[in-house]
Amino acid sequence: MTEPRGDLEQCIRSAAELAIGRCAQGLLTVEMLSAQTREEWETLSYQADSPSQTLLNRIALRHCSRTLYQACCSPDAERRNCAFDNLYRYLTHSLQHSKFAPSLARYEGAAEDVLQQTLASVQIACASHPPGGPDDPAAFLKWTMTILFRQAYTFITKTAQEPTVSLDARYEMYREKLEAQHVDDPEAQFDSQELQQALKNAILSLSNKRYRQVLIGTFLAGMDERELAALLGVQLQDVYLWRYRALKALRSNRKVVEALRPWLR
Repeated sequence: MTEPRGDLEQCIRSAAELAIGRCAQGLLTVEMLSAQTREEWETLSYQADSPSQTLLNRIALRHCSRTLYQACCSPDAERRNCAFDNLYRYLTHSLQHSKFAPSLARYEGAAEDVLQQTLASVQIACASHPPGGPDDPAAFLKWTMTILFRQAYTFITKTAQEPTVSLDARYEMYREKLEAQHVDDPEAQFDSQELQQALKNAILSLSNKRYRQVLIGTFLAGMDERELAALLGVQLQDVYLWRYRALKALRSNRKVVEALRPWLR
């Protein structure tokens, strides 16, 4: 399907507005992108026919992709931050409309974790010397989406293989160890048991599996961060991130806040 020639300029402008709104706000103007889109269309060998709106949209988006990549690699911090804000918005929309969205929605904060891990990977690539990324900057958006979907798949796969039995076993061993320490002090033993139960109830109230795993491992199973990362099959930084977010979620429980005050600063 083609557009009448009289409507070509409006179609080009519409394509430019749509593409900028998706991923190039503050990086390109509608006039600049319209000119670039028009110029590329005019160089196509089959320009005898008017282009479809779909084709113009694709051309405009490719130009935005190229500009976005250059901005992500820019030494100018303000331009680089603007680029990553655009990329975050684009990837958020892509993830929300992907096949992974229903699975991620079952875990509190999962989609945000996937997005942040993706942005971190892109940032590392763009900060390299020379910058990493796709061979063709016009394919930058597609390249970032590939990273995004791999991260989502990895998260869902690892979560499905949750090592609950191992954590439960470690919890029981740690609980028995604490009780043994207070065997000659019934009052201290009672306080310890009461605190352990309060912590367990608060932790189990969290809907995010990863948050529960990290807090159970840390406070109920006596594990350090490296042990947890190895057990869960994740990066050490993931353990720190999930624990930070889980502790923030527990701030509403006053008794737990008092017990965990050193970690809630």
